[in-house]
Amino acid sequence: MSHVEVFTDDRGFMRLLGPIGWMCSASYGADGSGGVSVYAVGETNPEQADTLLSPSSPEQAIVGSETGSCQGCTDSRACALFATAATEFQSVFGQACSQTPPAAESVKQISAGVVGFEDPSGVAGDGVPSGGLNVAEGVMTYFPSNPYGSWLDTCTLPEPDQSLCSADLSEFAAWYGHS
Repeated sequence: MSHVEVFTDDRGFMRLLGPIGWMCSASYGADGSGGVSVYAVGETNPEQADTLLSPSSPEQAIVGSETGSCQGCTDSRACALFATAATEFQSVFGQACSQTPPAAESVKQISAGVVGFEDPSGVAGDGVPSGGLNVAEGVMTYFPSNPYGSWLDTCTLPEPDQSLCSADLSEFAAWYGHS
């Protein structure tokens, strides 16, 4: 794949594959939560845009994030896709997970602690961003003992570029899909 490069933050903590020539932005909080956004030159940085896109939005982006050391943030993010996270969320907060995947979202187990998902065009689901014209494909991790929390990578590219999404998500799962 000669049309792809690795984008990363200035410390190399998170890496994403994206098209050569795109822009990259990274941001992290005091608790270590944050991530990397990759987007086309001239488009809005996904960190500064609404993560739930309008059905007519043509936004293209590759966005990776992790919840850091905030266990409640980790459980809250992962509880819709991981039963163990939903159980932990219920135990800690005394209430059920408030998130449920939309019926049109497809989810598949990749390995222990790693799921892949797809939010079809127009469906705002677990992808960040999702809901626009482009399918949002993603990978999420959840390992309760991981001090870096839950990791999420979402790729929203048009159909002709979906092979780049597949490559990015595969690498992301290999890099961060372990406890």
